[in-house]
Amino acid sequence: MTSTASTTSTSTGSTTLVQPANAVGKKDLNQTDFMTLFITQLQYQDPMKPMDSYEMASQLAQFSNMEATTKMSDNMQKLLDFQTSQNNLQALSLLGNSVQLTGDGIAVAGGTVSPTDFTMADAPATVQVTVSDASNTPVWSTNLPPKGAGATYTVNWDGKNAAGTQVADGAYTYQVKAMSATGADLPVTYHSTGKVTGVNFASTGTTLTVDNANQVNLSDVIKVSH
Repeated sequence: MTSTASTTSTSTGSTTLVQPANAVGKKDLNQTDFMTLFITQLQYQDPMKPMDSYEMASQLAQFSNMEATTKMSDNMQKLLDFQTSQNNLQALSLLGNSVQLTGDGIAVAGGTVSPTDFTMADAPATVQVTVSDASNTPVWSTNLPPKGAGATYTVNWDGKNAAGTQVADGAYTYQVKAMSATGADLPVTYHSTGKVTGVNFASTGTTLTVDNANQVNLSDVIKVSH
């Protein structure tokens, strides 16, 4: 048996229509639906009361705008798809190259650590660098001699922990504790370096694998070396 719409009485005597569970149709209308409705309206209009010319022009303008918007949306999607393909090709060209990136990542690959650096706009009184593993446990630390404002500092870690034992290959991070003569913490601009060993494509964007360990965004690359 086909179900029909039912009504529910309220205390005020008004009724509420309930859509049948087996109702068919769709919420959104496309340009084909619009044209079908428009032609149907012309077919069933009162011959003694033809559609007002202004109203017809208005509806035709709405149809034209809808069609133009649809085409613009399609063209924008094609442009985005093209840009994505270009970015992917650019990412593939980075394979095997050394890159400098923004961020505090540092990797150990084959027991070797690529030197990396950081900068500070202000002149510090003390500079301490600490390397931590993936669980954020410190494995190595050193103090660097302070330099003037805007100077670049190189992190020359040999890949060994505080006991002198070689650490396992993998992803690590480094943190810089820089303080002024008055004891205030100073801001640090972090960089990392390494070789691109993988390119990963995903719906959320393209990422790079550096030294078989760190995952970074393509947008983090600031310098490429062959």
